[in-house]
Amino acid sequence: MNRFAWTLAVLTLLTGCRSSMTDARRAQNLASFDYVWETVQDKHYDAKLNGVDWPGVRDELRPKVEKARSDDDAQKVIQEMLSRLNLSHYAIYSDAQLAHPTPRKGFVPPIAKDSVVERVKFGNLPEVSLRVHSEILPENVGYFYLSIFINPIKVMPEFRKSVDAARDAKGFILDLRHNPGGIGGMAMGMGNYFVTDPDTKLGGMIQRASTLSFVLNPQADPYTRPLAILIDEGSASTSEILAGGLKDLKRARIFGTRSAGMALPSLIEKLPNGDSFQFATADYVSDSGKRLEGAGVTPDETVPLTRQLLEQSRDPVIEAARKWISTQSPAK
Repeated sequence: MNRFAWTLAVLTLLTGCRSSMTDARRAQNLASFDYVWETVQDKHYDAKLNGVDWPGVRDELRPKVEKARSDDDAQKVIQEMLSRLNLSHYAIYSDAQLAHPTPRKGFVPPIAKDSVVERVKFGNLPEVSLRVHSEILPENVGYFYLSIFINPIKVMPEFRKSVDAARDAKGFILDLRHNPGGIGGMAMGMGNYFVTDPDTKLGGMIQRASTLSFVLNPQADPYTRPLAILIDEGSASTSEILAGGLKDLKRARIFGTRSAGMALPSLIEKLPNGDSFQFATADYVSDSGKRLEGAGVTPDETVPLTRQLLEQSRDPVIEAARKWISTQSPAK
């Protein structure tokens, strides 16, 4: 299923059918369509929109908003317009969709299944579930699992404690499987623990007129022992920025399966009709020049995870990372 079809299916389930159209409401939906079109035209990181005939898209779809019989129909047309970009992080959400999001069915490592679940809200985003789990694994390997990059006031102190607890361990595992991303700056906050040179570039946000670099600067006592990062098809955005960047720097070895390839930084704004509009503010390119959007991060060691193994409470991805760490000669 392509991105547009998936997004549309989710939106349809969430909204049901919203109110029929009045002249005033139609005007608000048209103003929203125009605002979305103009925002993409003016702020998309690629002035040529990767070859998309954007004026042609407007001329084709705007009449459909004029003829829409309900808010849901108008929203679907605007979402269809955004789908022509074929990029992640472009979407329209009603208040109902934000207030009552579809529960995210995600993978939780067996080792972290009993961790405390905290409901967290950030900005215009709906509430999400945050899980954090840390322990020292058998064979003396540090482990930290994070379900989403959010609530840094809680997460970053716990991450520091986890790293400090693994100072005498053979190495450290950072588990970002099914982590959809979140606050981009947290990638730098975590990455700072694993580098020794100042001004180490993780990658850059490519905007239309400028580039904003993600730069790492070491903590006073950086962690120099072997680092493994776990990813899968549900790892996106900030997860990909951190995993891909540390892989390029040859600071981490990546285990699991290829990540989602949905790595665009984005904002959410309110539209005239009350819906929320998510749009990308930049492209993201790693320091080696690799574009993550659509490509994702490819593991150094591909390790599939099967339902049969999970039912046995086995996690071959963690096992592979532990095995690799045990063969390394950690720096002191």
